[in-house]
Amino acid sequence: ASPGKEPIMLKVGMIGAGIISASHLAAVANHPDTCLAAVADLVEEKARQAAEPYGARVYTDYEAMLAQEPLDLAIINLPHGLHEACVLACAGRGIHILLEKPMATTYAACRRMNEACQAAGVLLQVGHLQRYIPQNRAAHEILQSGRLGRLAMVCDLRTNNYFKPERPRWFLDKAMAGGGISMNYAAHSLDKLFYLTDSSIASITGSCTCWQPGTEVDGSAQMLVRTQSGTSASISLCGYRVVPQDVTMLFCTGGALRLQTGRSLEITEGGAYSPVDTSQYPDAFAAQWADFISGVRGGRILHNDGVYAAAIVRAIETLYS
Repeated sequence: ASPGKEPIMLKVGMIGAGIISASHLAAVANHPDTCLAAVADLVEEKARQAAEPYGARVYTDYEAMLAQEPLDLAIINLPHGLHEACVLACAGRGIHILLEKPMATTYAACRRMNEACQAAGVLLQVGHLQRYIPQNRAAHEILQSGRLGRLAMVCDLRTNNYFKPERPRWFLDKAMAGGGISMNYAAHSLDKLFYLTDSSIASITGSCTCWQPGTEVDGSAQMLVRTQSGTSASISLCGYRVVPQDVTMLFCTGGALRLQTGRSLEITEGGAYSPVDTSQYPDAFAAQWADFISGVRGGRILHNDGVYAAAIVRAIETLYS
């Protein structure tokens, strides 16, 4: 915006009104530069429930919404297998995109999406949220301070009943989801690892099991990663009949952090663990949206662009080869 002038309000379209959409909608509503113009979902009632509190218009066909609404931005919350077609449709109309993770079901699809956005001059950010979650931000700050010395190793463990009856059925369709617990949860674990280490993959190996009757998707996975910065990390995921856990241990030369993302952060320098206050950090979805808008205003995505997100999908594909 020019000095002394208010920035132009950016019109947003939401594509897909599933569970995650409420967090995105609140972030849009609370940002001074954005307003929700329309919501599209195949189920009209879901679109209406999402749109009405914000006075937005309702569509059951996102292509009709893109054709009729003068949108600046789109948030895409569709099943993974539908991401590519939707991104290409938005890019074709010059609409900047915030896309839920994982970016696509294959690395090849990610590349096509990036090429289309680059050709159209459209900015694409993928909703890898880990760098915005308060406990992760506090852990990152401590690691960067050097207080605990050098980071030696990371152990990430996540268990959850991936096959619970209430999970939408498309998650168990390999063609639509791209995979199971690896595609869905390893995307979080890898994103967290890269953020906390400020690094990327140097090497990766791993395997998974597909032992849930009646499905083709994986129910467990283990990965051993070495980052470019020299940190080794293990990622273990289990989605069979388990007690839910989400714990990341960060072992340093002068102590350790016990991170339960979204819940708590604890620190030790050789004695008992003590809690770390993370209340000073903003809501993760609000912080993510603020970065996306800053990136759009500045002409460059600040974090988690399509190249970053494609690298995560490529890493996950190693489990399926």
